Order: sequence, then C-alpha cells, then structure tokens
Amino acid sequence: MVVLSLEKYASLVDNVEMKLDEADEIAENTEERLSHDDVFRSVKSVIHGK
Repeated sequence: MVVLSLEKYASLVDNVEMKLDEADEIAENTEERLSHDDVFRSVKSVIHGK
C-alpha cells in the first residue's frame, strides 16, 4: 500500500497523461516506431540513472 496526498497523486497522473499525449502526437507525425525492448531499456536507464 502507498499513501499519497491527493495533490501528489494528481500531479503524478497529470504527468503521465501529458507524456502519453506527447507520445500520441509524435506517433501521428513520424514513422519512427520503437520496440518494447527499446522502450523498456530506455525506461530502465532513466530509473537507474544511466
């Protein structure tokens, strides 16, 4: 269980929604596509600071 203030939760959700909207816009305007391996590798590097 995780306990967050409503404000913190809202800011986290808003940030995710904003990033998803950005990704949708990029997908509409480019032919570039990433594999799930590329995406997870990128996410892991951000999480681990590499």
